[in-house]
Amino acid sequence: MSKHKITWCRSGTVNGMDFDEEYEITFEFRAGRPAVMYLRNGDPGYPADPDEIEFVSISPGAGEHGEFTAMAQAMLEDQAQDWLSGDGYDAAVQIAAEDHAADLDRASDLRAALSKAGV
Repeated sequence: MSKHKITWCRSGTVNGMDFDEEYEITFEFRAGRPAVMYLRNGDPGYPADPDEIEFVSISPGAGEHGEFTAMAQAMLEDQAQDWLSGDGYDAAVQIAAEDHAADLDRASDLRAALSKAGV
């Protein structure tokens, strides 16, 4: 499991006024696994598990709405979760893959530097 951030641009119209808002969503990524069929011991294998994206937080929040603040924040979080599981899913998986590749590159660079230093 790893944490990542993605930008969500939300737009719409309220009372005849158009709006565009940008949010940063933090999410957790869990890699799935491919299907395995016909294992050597006669086991039929198991089906594929898809990658999982789980909403963690959103910034900025819904703002101050008096006694409706908690409800507005819950609605915003629900919309962000819906976007992550729908239109934003592929982009979130791509960000997680890019972050993982960057982590591997940093680890490789660190190993090379430590090896060069004789550590």
